[in-house]
Amino acid sequence: MGENIIKCGNVSISLKPMVQAIDRDRIERRLDDLWEIGQTQKGGVTRLAYTDEESDAFSYIQAELSSSYSITEDSMGNLFATREPEASDSIYIGSHLDSVYNGGRLDGTLGVVTAIEAIEAVYNSKCEPAHPPTLAIFRNEESARFGQHTVGSRGALGQLEVEDFSATDQNDVPLWHAMQSQGFEPENLSHPTINTERIAGFLELHIEQGRVLDERELDVGLVTSIRAPVRCRVTVTGDHDHSGATPMELRCDALSGAAEMITAIESVATTAATDGDLVATVGDITPVNGAINKVCGEVSFPIDIRSKEEDYRDTIENRIVDTIETIADDRELRTEIEHLDRSEPVQLDSKFVTVLEQSAETSGAAYCCLPSGGGHDAMNFQLAGIPTGMVFVPSINGISHNPAEATKPEAIEKATRILSNALVNFEE
Repeated sequence: MGENIIKCGNVSISLKPMVQAIDRDRIERRLDDLWEIGQTQKGGVTRLAYTDEESDAFSYIQAELSSSYSITEDSMGNLFATREPEASDSIYIGSHLDSVYNGGRLDGTLGVVTAIEAIEAVYNSKCEPAHPPTLAIFRNEESARFGQHTVGSRGALGQLEVEDFSATDQNDVPLWHAMQSQGFEPENLSHPTINTERIAGFLELHIEQGRVLDERELDVGLVTSIRAPVRCRVTVTGDHDHSGATPMELRCDALSGAAEMITAIESVATTAATDGDLVATVGDITPVNGAINKVCGEVSFPIDIRSKEEDYRDTIENRIVDTIETIADDRELRTEIEHLDRSEPVQLDSKFVTVLEQSAETSGAAYCCLPSGGGHDAMNFQLAGIPTGMVFVPSINGISHNPAEATKPEAIEKATRILSNALVNFEE
């Protein structure tokens, strides 16, 4: 077979022969096997970080790997497996195995299973990638247990602070104690556990967790950037009063004021989304000492604002804060805004995106380029200066973190083939 020369804008890429052999049945079997680990009565999965269920899933993957792999674990409990342990520069490929409460069977798990299949396909096709692949599986990607996201990959890359290990779950179990319960003892807590100089790139497949690909009837999405959130909690204070004895014109109703603020936030974000990349969400509201016969005197709610453009996000954040304060003044309410998180948007490696795009073109997959709305392990590698690529598969009806999470097997097969060919063709 000869090489295919395909133009991508002003870039000419020489693609090596395409990897074709993808075992769809093996992918489905492994997904079903992992589904059994932590399966709930509702058909979902609860496989929380640093629990026996997460460790059992890691053990299952180790048992699935052939003896040709050299397998190591770091002090965070992350697993790395390669057929060429002496390689000086490897492409890491993988995802996570933990889940949210009663989550779906694909989130994270699909990225692990397809990574194994992509690596197998490369070697079975007798291809010679410039950078030998390394399977990378990370602990504690989800924030469901400790409120800390992507702990395993951040720990591997030296992006954690010592105080992060003191985060507790709902039973007041600290992260460090949960890690010890699974046999891991982090050392040099804010230092990398892996040699980043030996990583040529990172690649991750994930379900989209949104509706874009499914509604457009596309096979895959190629991620160009990862949105980052600004998160804050707004506390609105008025007066607790009797619901029957307090006339409407004399009320200082915190809950009604918060409702107006939340509606205004939606309006500001909807307008902003027509001019740039932006979403804003209020996903919860908590009245303090609320009752059916009381005017609510205090309420709090979180705001999550995301964009791939940091300056634009911050501009809209200021606009939202001004709107909240204006409503509070008009209603004679008091507000306090507590800032919880401010993350940096990530632009993924343009060369990796191009290689993925050409692999998609050559394989005949229907695709588009899009930003990721959620955070992933991949973003930490790009933030560490490691070229990173990411592939999405459609989430049917946009459903995720839910037992109904699903993706068509045909899309999974096409995406895995794209991964394989990216492994073969990416050169740093």
